[in-house]
Amino acid sequence: MSFSLNQARQLLQHARKSGRLPHALLITGTPAAGTQQLALAMAEELNGARASALESLRHPMCRVLRPGSKSRKILIEDIRNVEPFLALRAAEGETKLVIILEADRMMEEAANAFLKTLEEPPPQTVIILITEQPSRLLTTILSRCVRVPLHEAGNALHLSEAQQAFLPAVTAALPLIGSDVAALALRADFQALLAERKEQITKRLTAAIKAEAKAIAEGTDIRDWEARQKDATAALIETEYLAEREQMLELLSLCLGQAVLLASHAPDVHPLAPEIASLAAARPVADLLLRMRALESLRTDLNFNVNEALCLDSHLLNIIGNNTL
Repeated sequence: MSFSLNQARQLLQHARKSGRLPHALLITGTPAAGTQQLALAMAEELNGARASALESLRHPMCRVLRPGSKSRKILIEDIRNVEPFLALRAAEGETKLVIILEADRMMEEAANAFLKTLEEPPPQTVIILITEQPSRLLTTILSRCVRVPLHEAGNALHLSEAQQAFLPAVTAALPLIGSDVAALALRADFQALLAERKEQITKRLTAAIKAEAKAIAEGTDIRDWEARQKDATAALIETEYLAEREQMLELLSLCLGQAVLLASHAPDVHPLAPEIASLAAARPVADLLLRMRALESLRTDLNFNVNEALCLDSHLLNIIGNNTL
């Protein structure tokens, strides 16, 4: 799930104006999708800094960090060099902005040092990470950033199989936002679909490993290949399950994001379902943004292996129910 450049710009502008701009953004997508242009737009939005490219961005409250070593890695020294800037006090009406290009190229030592900044961000600070490969970032970094995925102009949104299966439950819940009963119903639908998807994943991967074991047994004297791969197969099942769970949550995020854009009268918004337009007409932008923030909290908590059922119960009441405001 992703946004066009214009949609993302509108969403972030309204988040800033409502005082709910996150302190850390993860912008993902190709350069052609406008990842760097969005960062430049934020530099202008926050500090009035204008430039045609990040290479020429010059402003006392803006810093751009990119891979610079011979190995094209971001080293711990690079992170340390930006710390004095983050310790500065921003002038009234300005924000310290750090933009990190190719954030996935942070070495582990640098990433761990950077994590401390994300955990305790200095006041009046926004950090933007840009990458085409977010999966290479530490999970702990991913969990502390609000993701802004971009797609290239003209590229239609494509729903995964899991997202297509979850869409009816989401569209049924959207007209009932503000109801705790609707939140609990969506949780039940979500968990039932996850159980179904996990069963399908397990059957598919188990069948694949059985076929592989048979082929190996026929060509070698190895007869215990399937048993040897037990742990690896379990890890693959869990990885695919978590990926599909994240896809489903991203669908919900997209629906709420489109509602925010429509409620803000942003142009060129093509909602996935008519219920999104109805939600935009029924709820103020501030309420929708709070629900999006609650969804980010859910995604963050799930990354830390908390009890899934309890986590869903708690956060979906804030996302869909009557506990947000």
